[in-house]
Amino acid sequence: MVAMPVFATPEVQPDTISRTDTSSSMQAIEEIIISAFRLPANWLDISASVGYITQETLAKGVLLTPVEALNSVSGINMHHGSLNTNRLTIRGVGSRSPYSTYKIKAYFGDIPLTTGDGETTLEDLETSGVSKVEIIKGPTSTVYGAGLGGAIIFYPVFPTQDFIKIENTAGSFNTSKQTFSAGTTLKNASVYALLSNLEREGYRKNNRTTRKNFLVHSTLFKGDKVSASVLARLTKMKAFIPSSINRRMFEETPWKAANNWKEVKGFEDYTTGQAGISAKTNTGTLSNATVSVFGQFREADELRPFNKLVESSWAVGTRGNFQQAFKIDALGIKLVAGFEIFRETYKWGTFSNGEGSQLSDNKENRDYENFFIQGEITKVNKFNLSVGANLNRTRYRYLDSFLANGDQSGKHSYDPVVSQRLGINYKILKNLAVFSNLSHGFSPPTLEETLYPEGNINPNIKPEKGWNLEAGIKGNIGNWATFSASYYRMYVSDLLVARRTAEDAYVGVNAGRSVHPGLESFIQGFLTTPGAYPSVSFYANTTLANYHFTDFVDDGKDYSGNQLPGTTKFSGNVGLSFSVNETMDIKLSQHLSGKMPVNDLNSGYTDPYGVTNLNVVFHKNWNKLHFNLKAGANNILDVNHASMLAVNSPSFGGNAPRYFYPGNPRNYYLSVSIGFQNSGKHP
Repeated sequence: MVAMPVFATPEVQPDTISRTDTSSSMQAIEEIIISAFRLPANWLDISASVGYITQETLAKGVLLTPVEALNSVSGINMHHGSLNTNRLTIRGVGSRSPYSTYKIKAYFGDIPLTTGDGETTLEDLETSGVSKVEIIKGPTSTVYGAGLGGAIIFYPVFPTQDFIKIENTAGSFNTSKQTFSAGTTLKNASVYALLSNLEREGYRKNNRTTRKNFLVHSTLFKGDKVSASVLARLTKMKAFIPSSINRRMFEETPWKAANNWKEVKGFEDYTTGQAGISAKTNTGTLSNATVSVFGQFREADELRPFNKLVESSWAVGTRGNFQQAFKIDALGIKLVAGFEIFRETYKWGTFSNGEGSQLSDNKENRDYENFFIQGEITKVNKFNLSVGANLNRTRYRYLDSFLANGDQSGKHSYDPVVSQRLGINYKILKNLAVFSNLSHGFSPPTLEETLYPEGNINPNIKPEKGWNLEAGIKGNIGNWATFSASYYRMYVSDLLVARRTAEDAYVGVNAGRSVHPGLESFIQGFLTTPGAYPSVSFYANTTLANYHFTDFVDDGKDYSGNQLPGTTKFSGNVGLSFSVNETMDIKLSQHLSGKMPVNDLNSGYTDPYGVTNLNVVFHKNWNKLHFNLKAGANNILDVNHASMLAVNSPSFGGNAPRYFYPGNPRNYYLSVSIGFQNSGKHP
């Protein structure tokens, strides 16, 4: 396989980015550098579990969203209902959110993808514009606000050479996607730009999706002591909504849409954008400072069976950090301190589907500040001690402009939350390390949880809080394999429950506690001599877990001891790559999932399943011209499986509850790309 070029973010110089690559062109397992903690370090020196996804993984298959790649990381479960309906959980956190990702922070570069009340939208990211992904599992990072579930950092592409690339993809369910990307580098500047257009009818009825993406990432200036960069992203999506269905429809007619959504031709139509500028100064060989200013907006309409929702939001913020490193005898000391300030205004209103009369008119201001400090003491090839703390202050102010039922305006300010982290990493051998960490995290309530169904402020709601304890081992086996294994236990208190009272009404309560124990393992490497053809590489990971309520009484019902809905006790991924020669690669992979309870009562479960994918790539270089042909089949065994659950879906009017989002049956794709660049390598 032809090696991909190395990209980097402004915070890390290109020559420091490394990765583990199982392509046969590699001569050995390469060093892995983790940048998520703002103190770039070798993977073996980090006292935490950090998942990483390389650009090679993102480029394989027909990744219309990051779902497939994220699902390949142990401890992560990405529920995928459709191109616009997904829910990411990390170690069981966020599993009880009905339709979206909550309690997990996400960033694209330095720009937050997470709203002021903790909702994260990942499905509209264009994977072609991402150079790598790092996933911090659990509340082990103080630099991102100590989110209870963790943090995901998407690093934008940063070109190191001039190139132009055009890619066209066709697939089942009338899928069509066109992508154009280009990059140029000057002496002290660079520009990367991407345009993409996606159209898909979808497997199910009322499932058509169109999505357009624009991305630009530019280094405005790069000097010895000062550099600046700008990042801008725009997405336009319209997606019709088939919604979840009951078990009988899931088993007999999974391609159908829920009747009420089909009848009104329900859809979601939105435009969203983010932009930011970062400046970095190197005040010395061992110190630097970075400050970023960002803004974002979202305009959306959603036609639903019960009403039409109109939304708009805009936010501004700033993020900065200062790093200092120095030595005392044989010890190296690194310090990073910083802040993140976020201001968001969210407006929403509902209208009747018939005459279009207004039913509600609301606005909420969401403000928070994070201040963090983290220090690390290291001894080369021996140990790493990490200590950190984060201070968060969150406030909501709600304004009710629809006064037919009285003025429900109010505000809610939460007490400041201090989250701590202590981690240690010790190298037993040069390529073998053990680690452990103890950390605290929290997650603020969502919009639905802060308000009663009639719209007034819920004064008793509190953030979820939790402690995480983890221990593990990781290392390299010679020059042919990398492995890790860890055991963790997370204790969550003030468990937030969105108690559903109607199809579009919730009441938030702090109803109890849960515990999240799990065992993760991972290995990847070569089965043949690296660098020789034919070459065979592999990867495998598993998660064994038992996320359950320890003390949970809701509405008079005791759920203590029950498994958290939407979680499984077993999940795993295995893959085998076969490089025939320098121009042809074949990859076979399988995602495995155990059964999942559909509700808090554990009265029903999904069936366990395994989805198998096949990917074949042919690539060829002619001097500065590069040709790439990808073909593949997903779910080649045609397994009927639930790719997402609407957990705790209620039953109304005597109808069966609609828990299930059917996964796609067997489907195919073909992708052709042509690239031109000055070095003759893959762009």
